[in-house]
Amino acid sequence: MARPAICPFCKGNMKVDYKDISVLSRYISSQGKIVSRRRSRACAKHQRNLAHAIKRARYLAMLPYAPTHIWKTGGVGLSRSAV
Repeated sequence: MARPAICPFCKGNMKVDYKDISVLSRYISSQGKIVSRRRSRACAKHQRNLAHAIKRARYLAMLPYAPTHIWKTGGVGLSRSAV
């Protein structure tokens, strides 16, 4: 029997912040998409806040929109060094 998913934001008493790029980059897939609630294990409230923060960070050019930009720059989500 699978154990219930516990929201990492509720458990760790963390706040979702658009300026915290290291946290937000964990919730973006290698294709540049926002991961689902099942993969992120976030509750509904924090998943909404997470999506909003990622969209805000993208708008402010702190996170990339497209995976091609990630691949070219070696940025968020990849362990490759910048070329």
